[in-house]
Amino acid sequence: MTAYHELNSLAGGDAVRLEGQLPLAWGAPPEDPAALSDVMADNHVLLRALLAMDEAAGAAETEHARDSGIQSLERRVDLLLLMASAALRGMGKVPPPFPCILTAHTLRWASPEALGVGQHFWTRVYLRQRVVMPLVLPGVVVEEHALQAHGYCRTLEFRGLEPAVQRGLERLIFRHHRRDVARQRTTP
Repeated sequence: MTAYHELNSLAGGDAVRLEGQLPLAWGAPPEDPAALSDVMADNHVLLRALLAMDEAAGAAETEHARDSGIQSLERRVDLLLLMASAALRGMGKVPPPFPCILTAHTLRWASPEALGVGQHFWTRVYLRQRVVMPLVLPGVVVEEHALQAHGYCRTLEFRGLEPAVQRGLERLIFRHHRRDVARQRTTP
């Protein structure tokens, strides 16, 4: 059994989730209490951009999609985001991918080392390969299990997410889940 299959079998809970190999890094929370406010503002902008990209992609897939001024502007913003992201790719390294399950309230992932239940971390999850800007999710490890394959699986419960970020995360995960369900229905 692979680490991802074990992670998935332990997941339970929320059926609406985003699963996959996602670039992920984690570390101790910063000592500056004002940092959380800045991070939440950045998260809000990132989630709005990702949702706009999803809407533009969904509209492009429909036959009768009309090109409105807002959609055109969104595509230009997306292009600028991608260009800035491409420039940043050369400056910083994206962390390695880990098997992950992201829900609106938790992040579960597998990695080689144990972190410890009760430990507080800030995780940086890169949701799109083309967008080198992480979603920063602060939280506390609420459970951890040794895996048969290798390493450990843990669940980070989010703490300190602002309501707008929470809503954006819920919308993004729901859209991805809805697309996965639709793909599964069309695949024999």
